Amino acid sequence: MASLRQIKRRMKSIENIHEITKAMEMIAAFRFKRAEGRFANSKTYLKELETLVANLSGSAQNLTDPCLPDRQALFEKRTVRKKTLVVITGDKGLCGAYNTNLLKAAALWLRENRDFETSFIPVGKVGHESFRKKHYVVLSAYPEKAAADLELAKKITLELKNIFLSGKTDSIELLYTSYRAGGTGKNLLVPFLSLSTLMERDNQGKPTPEYIYEPDFQTVFLSLLSRYLEGKIYITLLESLTSEYSARMIAMKQATDNSDEILDNLRLLRNKTRQATITRELSEIVSGASVLV
Repeated sequence: MASLRQIKRRMKSIENIHEITKAMEMIAAFRFKRAEGRFANSKTYLKELETLVANLSGSAQNLTDPCLPDRQALFEKRTVRKKTLVVITGDKGLCGAYNTNLLKAAALWLRENRDFETSFIPVGKVGHESFRKKHYVVLSAYPEKAAADLELAKKITLELKNIFLSGKTDSIELLYTSYRAGGTGKNLLVPFLSLSTLMERDNQGKPTPEYIYEPDFQTVFLSLLSRYLEGKIYITLLESLTSEYSARMIAMKQATDNSDEILDNLRLLRNKTRQATITRELSEIVSGASVLV
């Protein structure tokens, strides 16, 4: 049985860890609420923007405009030989299986696409370090995801467009963890480029609305398309960040609860050990007194 000194030393260590995990839980909760608000406010906007772009891009005569060569290429159906996966992980650990599950999903994607020329674009420090150690083909990297602001989204979008239009890849997909309120999100693999999937969307038999363009179709469509691509990356970063903070908050709460349970067990063990020590000392005193008598 451990001595009282050893038990007290261990209790002190667990109490220190408890304070750290409790503080990290509170910080994660604060950041989670802020990220969740940003995500909720942006989600509706992007959904409507996606519907609008899909309606406009479905018009064949608009897409054949000679003034839109690059934009036509974004909708082009290519024979896929080269694939690129954008993996959005966290910048830090201590968030349960959040990063581990993403890296496992990326490894599974790599095995499933072994017949293609594959490459990765990690967003987040954990993914960047993991792919660097495994010597995967990395076209670009963004080690810091914590900001998840519009400037980062614009930077990533511009690079992804350039990679796709230059022919370095024929398909770009996004891998990230979705956010589910009150629970653990799941990994999602969604297409980003090409945009041909937008033209194939099921509109549930609804007729495409007739739009009036001001000043003209080219100006409106190019502006909306650019905003949609940037918005898609932005909302994905926000959802990933919200899911990460949610996972970290849950993990730290579980760690705090576990430390409380361990402390309760150690207190019980301390009391038993103290009682056993007192009983032994009393027995020794009684035995010594009986000898003297």
